[in-house]
Amino acid sequence: MGDGTAALSAAHRYWSRLEDGMNLVAAAAIFFLMFVGVFQIVGRTAFGTAIHGYIDYMEQASALFAFLGISYAQRVGAHIRMDLLLRGFSLRFLWAMELFAVLVALVIIVVLVDTTWENFLRAWQLGDSTMDIQLPTWPAKLMVPLALSVLWLRYALQICGYIRMIAQPAADPVAVPKLITLETQVQAEIAEALGREPPR
Repeated sequence: MGDGTAALSAAHRYWSRLEDGMNLVAAAAIFFLMFVGVFQIVGRTAFGTAIHGYIDYMEQASALFAFLGISYAQRVGAHIRMDLLLRGFSLRFLWAMELFAVLVALVIIVVLVDTTWENFLRAWQLGDSTMDIQLPTWPAKLMVPLALSVLWLRYALQICGYIRMIAQPAADPVAVPKLITLETQVQAEIAEALGREPPR
């Protein structure tokens, strides 16, 4: 493994730890919101009581599970993809298309980070709060540019990884998801349904 590949692998490994932690927080937030939702329904139905400011809490907490796991999903290739038109092309061409898509996404994320940061600053300076219990909105709004910044660096790592794969299409992917053919995906789903080990 060359020095460049080793450095990329190390950066990918360390950044993955942050993404894993953020994804864990997002999962915990979903579990907590489910628990609070059940408590709210049972309380209103059985005891005639409700959590004061329930809607406000739900709205602000939604930023946790909506954005904290986005970089993790990008790392593992879990986002919805439409790649039917790319079937049959060479591996180098497929890696090039992945690079193009990530470059476009990187530009969009730069714009989104800037605008969401301005949105956070506006909420901070104006003291913006929710309608019901006057809950400050800036923590949830700050979460968005922070999560997108983590995603931005994931894109930067993937750009390096895709350039490497274009130069060496047969190499083991580093910092990028593996390209999985439709046939391999179907076989994996069948194996999972039958309780077998999926093909590698």
